[in-house]
This record gives sequence, C-alpha cells and structure tokens, in this order.
Amino acid sequence: MVIQLQTSFTPRKSPIIGPSRLGMGTHGVNLLAIFSLVIFTIAVGLSIAVFFYKSHFISVISDMDAELAKAKKSFEPTFIEEASRLNARISGTQELLNHHLALSPLFDVLEHKTLGSVRFQDFNFSVADEESPSISMTGQAKSFNAVALQSDVFGGETSFKDPVFSNFSLNDDGDVVFNFQTTIDPKLLLYRETILGASDAEKADTASSKTGTVPTFDGGGDGTI
Repeated sequence: MVIQLQTSFTPRKSPIIGPSRLGMGTHGVNLLAIFSLVIFTIAVGLSIAVFFYKSHFISVISDMDAELAKAKKSFEPTFIEEASRLNARISGTQELLNHHLALSPLFDVLEHKTLGSVRFQDFNFSVADEESPSISMTGQAKSFNAVALQSDVFGGETSFKDPVFSNFSLNDDGDVVFNFQTTIDPKLLLYRETILGASDAEKADTASSKTGTVPTFDGGGDGTI
C-alpha cells in the first residue's frame, strides 16, 4: 500500500495588521494634556502679573500718603489758622458787598430825570424781604402838562418799574400836587454795581483825557412848562 503525502512549498500570506485603535486614543489624550498645560501656564502667568501690579499700586498709594502727610506737616498750624480766619473775613466782606444797598445812584437818577417845573418832597424808601425796593414821594408841578411830561420821563427810566402818579389836586397857589410811587430795580442800588460803575467811569475819563475829547453829560431835561 502506497501512501501519498501532498506537500506544498507555496508560502502563505502573512496577515496585515492595521493601526491600533489604542494608539490613536493615546495620541488624542496627549494633545488635550498639552493644551491644558498651556492654559494653566497662561493662567498662572496672569495671576502673577496681577499680584505684582497690585503690589506696585499699593506701594504707590502708600508713597503718596506719606508725601501728603509730609506736606501737611510742613505747614505751621498757626499759619493754617490765620489763613482760615482771613478766608472767613474775605467771604463775609464779599457777602456784605453783594447785598449792601447804596442810595446815591437813586438820587443821581432823580436829580437828572426831574424836570425844572417839578419838585418832590416827603421822600420815603422801603424794602421788604425778597421784594424789590420801592420809593414814594409827594410832588408839586406848575401844571398838568408838566406832570404828564414828568410821567413820560420816569416811564422811560429803566431803573423804575411801574411808576404811578396819583391823587392829583391843586393847592392855594394853583400848582398841581400829586403822589408818586415806583419800584426800583435792585441792580441800581447794589453797592458792588456802584463801585464797578465808578471804575468804568474813571476809565472812560482817563481814555477821553488821553484822546483830548471832552465828555458830555445829559442835563436831565430841564423842561420848564
């Protein structure tokens, strides 16, 4: 009996091994770890920068406080007290000038605006709190025409608010007797405005003297009727 053995020398193909899934997962984990490390490093760097900036800022504030305290000590207490008293006096004087009233500008207006045929007497000046000052007078004129002309003159005076002529009558000499009252613009009576007006007038006189011109003044309407 013959036994036949089949032999083959053809090499078998080796199995091809593909990339391992485990290797791919390890590579992704490494990238995530690197990214996290970068973020952590940046955060630590920012924290250190904020800490040093805060320390520097606190140091600057401390230095400024020390300089301010040193500057305060450089001033003598007596000088500070004297300066405070002087400031209080200046403030009080300024307040007084802002509210002090002067009647001289009012008398100047009456002098220049009263006609020659009209005269006033029994001058009364009054001023109430939070109200404009007012005056009242008794007047005497040669005729009703003189009273009408005087009313027009006072009506055109910007310092007089709502001038009123009333209670007309005739005296034994035939002259017209009347009452006059009006409200005065407070700016006319302010002492501060009077000083400023006088200063401006002096400047105008100085300028006119330098230019060789002679200033002219309104006589106030000497209108005798």
